[in-house]
Amino acid sequence: MHSRKWLSPWVLFPVASLLFGLLTGYAYGQALRDFSQAQAMLELLRSCHDGKATTTAIDRVLSLPGTGLVVQQQNISRRVSVQQYREVLQAACAGKIADVKPSEPGVRAEKGVAGLTQDVGPSLVWGRDNIPLLESRLAELRSNQSIGKAIAVARKYLPEDDSPTQIPLTPKLYVVMGGRAAAAALEDKLYFDVLISAWRTSRGMSLPMSSEQVVEFFAHETHHLGYGEILDQKRDSLAMSPAETQVWDFLVATMMEGSATLLINGHEKLDDLEKQPDIKPYLAKVPDLLPAMEKVLRSALREPLPDEAFAEASSPFFDMGYHATGAVLLAAIEKKRGLAGVMDVMADPRRLLAAYNDCSSESTVAFRFDSVLAAQVAHIGKSGSR
Repeated sequence: MHSRKWLSPWVLFPVASLLFGLLTGYAYGQALRDFSQAQAMLELLRSCHDGKATTTAIDRVLSLPGTGLVVQQQNISRRVSVQQYREVLQAACAGKIADVKPSEPGVRAEKGVAGLTQDVGPSLVWGRDNIPLLESRLAELRSNQSIGKAIAVARKYLPEDDSPTQIPLTPKLYVVMGGRAAAAALEDKLYFDVLISAWRTSRGMSLPMSSEQVVEFFAHETHHLGYGEILDQKRDSLAMSPAETQVWDFLVATMMEGSATLLINGHEKLDDLEKQPDIKPYLAKVPDLLPAMEKVLRSALREPLPDEAFAEASSPFFDMGYHATGAVLLAAIEKKRGLAGVMDVMADPRRLLAAYNDCSSESTVAFRFDSVLAAQVAHIGKSGSR
């Protein structure tokens, strides 16, 4: 995948009303703030509750850019069509969960259905019966004062050199309802989903956040924008074969999520992450995920996998598997080499396996990558570098 198009669903973080106080501060300059999709969805859910919904109202919600982002986010590691989303929205309007069928064969389409029927649909049904709460959340988001720290936090953890030209961080910001992820980053666009966040909080799936954690939440997404640009520049300096491209894509996913998760949300400490109920279950899976990662990389280097086979092999890392895996690998490197060592690996993800092996005595997981594989990964793209 192209790194700037990597979407990050830090999906289980409950987001307090302070989040979009960030949007009004000097740190964001003239960044776009678009509430139109959230307002249109709120009006639709109200009409659904009152039994007065119209096809025109549904069409309006589907036509808005914010809804486009919501559907696009689900298509990063899943397959969801606009027609499927329409069916889910129509059923939820009537208080039901749609019986959606996969849009195509394969694991991505199956996971797409799971997300629509287990997250999106139930949250929409809940939303039509909790209009006052959603109204108050939107009002708070519009009126909050800026705390203006997220960009500074994100930039602190970018592997930029000392040149005066820095990666610009000027995201366009959307407030939406009706997605699966609480927030996501796509190129220069970020969104926060009021509905799914409120629904998950109502179900006790995560705990309320402090104002500091809210800054970290948004900094996580902003970090993806800057780091994605840096990785694009590195990628453009290399000549990758199709097999090497798959390896690079997997490394990028691991590094993008792992770095933001450890450095921003974990305050550079794995111990802090282990106290957070949303990522803790995924950290427990890392002893199985690291051998799975080795298998994916070895298979891809042997010959590029068909798209569906690559998706199947990568599926254990969907949701927050990439986050946890990358965080554990980088935490071991940080313990031995410090933050500078982490930044060195972030600047060139090809170094990840070899660096981790050198620091594996500091890891919470008793695992080392095959040394031959680590050396191969470190040299991808070199034969035709330009």
